[in-house]
Amino acid sequence: MSILKTAILATTALAAFAATAQASTAIGLVGDKTLVMIDSETAAVSGSMEVSGVDRLLGIDLRPNTGQIIGVSAKHEIVEIDRATGAATVISTMDTMLPSVDGAVIVDFNPAADKLRFMTGTTNHRVDVDSGKVTVDGSLAYESADMHAGEAPAIAAAAYINSYGKPEKTAMYDIDTTIVALIKQTSPNDGTLAAVGKLGIDAAPTYAFDIASDANGGNVAWLAAGKMLHTVSLETGKVDQSWELKGLDGDLRDITFLTVEAPKAN
Repeated sequence: MSILKTAILATTALAAFAATAQASTAIGLVGDKTLVMIDSETAAVSGSMEVSGVDRLLGIDLRPNTGQIIGVSAKHEIVEIDRATGAATVISTMDTMLPSVDGAVIVDFNPAADKLRFMTGTTNHRVDVDSGKVTVDGSLAYESADMHAGEAPAIAAAAYINSYGKPEKTAMYDIDTTIVALIKQTSPNDGTLAAVGKLGIDAAPTYAFDIASDANGGNVAWLAAGKMLHTVSLETGKVDQSWELKGLDGDLRDITFLTVEAPKAN
């Protein structure tokens, strides 16, 4: 295949990737820095592209206040990812690092505060993405009244409800891989956890979790576990529906839903 033809095909794929971000669409992170477009109605990958300007991404999320796709690099750089080209532009660098990035790292926006929740293990950070200032919050631990009190949490993914614009209130939910359950982070800043309920599925090698929100206050929890895509009840924690992910090459490490046209950045 000629270089010119390859370039034309690549440009066409990137344009389609940007143009099809609409209802029921998600962007997933595979490998070090590959983004995939997923249609939740068909549970199928419809396109992919490489992110340039970073060596490795720890996670991605939609910033509800602005509509930006934000990623965090292994160097703790906060970057904006261009949906049309995949180019990553550094916004800031965190002033406090995580102790390790070898395990699961959570990257998810609190839409009410417009701050990034950034966690691994039991470490719990809150980040101002514009300045890079990090607030070290309370370590993750189950509440004393919870049935799992005293057990070490194994949080691999997290998401907030009402992630549309800048809502008045929100709530945070996590996935614990040891008990394979949905957890509510009852006080995100304090790190307190309370079990909602078991997912009712087998353990998976990777988990990617997000809550798709709309302008009317609707929230749908989506979980990609291994090669399966599920919806999850926020009331019981149990998986509602399941589909096999089609066309996915590699494990999905993170996911963010673009369920509505996001507000434009200033």
